[in-house]
Amino acid sequence: MASVPVSHLILFIASLVIAAGVVGTITTGVDRVSSAVDDAGLDATEQLRTDVTIISDANAGVYNASGDQNVTLLIKNTGTYRLAPDGSGLDVVFDGQYVRPDAIDGELVSADGATAWSRGDVLRLTIDTNALGDTNDGLDDGDHRVFVTASGDEELFQFRVEGGN
Repeated sequence: MASVPVSHLILFIASLVIAAGVVGTITTGVDRVSSAVDDAGLDATEQLRTDVTIISDANAGVYNASGDQNVTLLIKNTGTYRLAPDGSGLDVVFDGQYVRPDAIDGELVSADGATAWSRGDVLRLTIDTNALGDTNDGLDDGDHRVFVTASGDEELFQFRVEGGN
């Protein structure tokens, strides 16, 4: 008769060990999901707080054909997120070509000596078109597109070059 309680005790201990393993596995999975949700929430917050607007006039001649053959855009920070004052946080695609960071120069024009590009500040972004592609002849006449992305916020600017080259 003593063998029955011993077998029950062994089964009870085994079920406790299995239950502890299941609880440990579930807790680890829940922690991973919770961490992923927190990270996604922070990314979404940054994207929602970041907003830039290209305020340049496409008809005002953003392309300097006679000088350095640069395209100069004025970009205003309309979001609440503070960005780098030199425009280094921007990704730029010019006519379908990614523009390397060394071909871009950013300068705050509305805030002297600022260490961040804050809400309401305007950045003058200069794109060296000679650094695009295999030519140093500048831009061809016709329509051109600049696609600017800042922390998920996307802006498109289109302009035309006529008699520039």
